[in-house]
Amino acid sequence: MKIFDTHCHPHLNHIKNPDETIRNFFENWGKYMTVIWTDLNKNKKALEIAKKYDWVFASIGIHPCDIDGLDIEKTISEMNIMYLKNKWKIVAIWECWLDYYWMERDETTNKLNEIDRNIKINNQKKQQERFFIAQIELARELGLPVIIHNRESRDDVFKILQKTDFKNFIFHCYSEDLEYAYKLIEFSPNCKISFSWIVTFKNANDIQETAKNIPLKNILAETDSPYLTPTPFRWREENEALYTKYVIEKISELRWDDCSEEIFQNSLEIFGIK
Repeated sequence: MKIFDTHCHPHLNHIKNPDETIRNFFENWGKYMTVIWTDLNKNKKALEIAKKYDWVFASIGIHPCDIDGLDIEKTISEMNIMYLKNKWKIVAIWECWLDYYWMERDETTNKLNEIDRNIKINNQKKQQERFFIAQIELARELGLPVIIHNRESRDDVFKILQKTDFKNFIFHCYSEDLEYAYKLIEFSPNCKISFSWIVTFKNANDIQETAKNIPLKNILAETDSPYLTPTPFRWREENEALYTKYVIEKISELRWDDCSEEIFQNSLEIFGIK
């Protein structure tokens, strides 16, 4: 089995040694990994890790929860310069998404009266949308895919994809239903939908139905490690890139076929790795 963990954060392992998890990955089935970071300073650290190992690649971008006070044009310019200096190691723009989950649960926001609370949330949504679109346009200019994760914002995410007519994307840590996946694939037939630990859970019926029924050419696998430890290690230890194996095995089980080679080739294709 050849494994490409398309989305992991080895730097965030605090129980397991990050370098040991990377070596463990490559000494077993691992072939490639993409290290994900969420702000400009951490993007530099992602590149340090990628440069340390031949088969580690990086993504760069800004998390929507980290955009307060940032100038969009300046930030995009810095990302562009970072890519041009390190383009042999940068394979995607991350993180293009909308996160309504945290803004709805912000303690400071929820202490406001209803009118002021709604104004603040609407302003935050508009700012997230501006950053989302700006990163999509940078990805278009650089010829890179964007990695998308939505939190309670699926309809707005799709509207932005339609508005920008941008089709080179990965839907990371997929947690929606089969109908939404078909909607994404109809819009972008070559998009990728990446499954994480969640697909291994007994009660993940919608996600399992999606992994079982969408075209195999649209499927990727990831760990999002050290988060989201898959069955059979849930609650017992930190996640790590090696455990992508269990995600792939579950997808293969659902589809009654060994999907490992196709998923590996899909990963190479979306990131432009030869």
